[in-house]
Amino acid sequence: MWRIAIPGGHQELAAMRVLHVTGAYPTEQNPSEGVFIRTQVESLARLGIDVDVCRLKGTGIGKYIKGIAEIRKAVRSRHYDIVHAHYMYSGWTARFATILPLVVSFMGNDVYGDCNEWGEYRFSNRVSHGLFSRLLSYATAHNIAKSAGLAKYLRAKTTSIISNGVDLDIFYPRTVAKREVGLKEDEQHVLFAGRPSAGGYKRYPLAEAAFELVRKSNPSAQLVTLDRRPQQEVARFLNAADCLLLTSAHEGSPNIVKEALACNLPIVSVDVGDVAERIKEFEGCYIVPDEPTFIAEAVEKVLARGKRLSGGYTAVDELSLAKVARRIQSVYERILS
Repeated sequence: MWRIAIPGGHQELAAMRVLHVTGAYPTEQNPSEGVFIRTQVESLARLGIDVDVCRLKGTGIGKYIKGIAEIRKAVRSRHYDIVHAHYMYSGWTARFATILPLVVSFMGNDVYGDCNEWGEYRFSNRVSHGLFSRLLSYATAHNIAKSAGLAKYLRAKTTSIISNGVDLDIFYPRTVAKREVGLKEDEQHVLFAGRPSAGGYKRYPLAEAAFELVRKSNPSAQLVTLDRRPQQEVARFLNAADCLLLTSAHEGSPNIVKEALACNLPIVSVDVGDVAERIKEFEGCYIVPDEPTFIAEAVEKVLARGKRLSGGYTAVDELSLAKVARRIQSVYERILS
C-alpha cells in the first residue's frame, strides 16, 4: 500500500481519508498501466484529501480474492472515511472486504466484457460483466461512470458522470519534429489508439485492414503503435503524428482521445464511449462506421488536409486534473454529509 504525499499538498488539513483500491497502477516495467488512476489520486491529494492506494497484486481472479485480506488489513491499520475502487472487479473486492462507504469508478471494459480482436463477444461473458456491474452499482454509496453511455447501461440512480482528467501540463500543443520520436520526416504517421496487446476490444486487425487501403493511395503513410510508454513520451508522439485512429469495440471515455485533443491532433474514430461528443465540433475529426473502407476514407481526408486542429486544447480545459478532482471531492462530501 502507498501513502500519497504531494509537495505543496495540505494533508495536515485533510477533512477526510480515502483508500483507493485498484488492480492497475503504474510500475517501472509498465509506466502506462493505470496511469490515469495515479494522476487522479495525486490530484485529490493536492486538494488536501488524505489518500492511500492499495494496489491488488497477482493475476487473474486470484488477485481479487487475495485482495480482500489486503484491504481488511489496510482498514484495520488506519481509519478511512471512504473506499474508492477502480473497475468492477476491484469494487467487488472492496465490497466484500469492508462496510465503509464505497465509491466505484466504472471504466468500460469492466462493464461491457471481453471480445475477440474482431469485436465479437461471448454471450456469457457480456451478460456476466453487465450483471455483476449492475449488482455492484446498487451496493455502493456512489458510482462514477466515465461516460453517459456507461451510466445508462448501469441504470443505478447513484451515478455521476465524471471522465478521467487530462494532465494539461504534459498534454498541450507544441512543435515536435518527427525525428525527435524516431519517425521519418518524409512520411505521414497515424497513431493507433491503444496497445495491440491490450486485449481484443481495441481491434488492431481492423485498424490494419483499413490502413492497407490507405497505403494504396498514400504509400508514405505509416501506422504507429505505442506500447508501455510514459505519458511524457506519448505527448511527444501526439504532437509529432498526423492523426489518431481509434477502432475499439467499446470504450468508456478513452483517455488517449482527450490527450490527442489537448495536443490539437486530428482524430478518426468509430462511434464508441463519449468520443463523438468530444470531437463533433472539430473540422478534421471524423466518426465513422467500423468498416475498413469508411475508416480508410476518413484517414485519407485527414492526411490530405495536413492540418492540426484549432481549439482542441481549450476544449479539454474542463477535464483538467484539478477540475475533475474537485468533482470527485464533491462526491465524497455528499456521501459524508
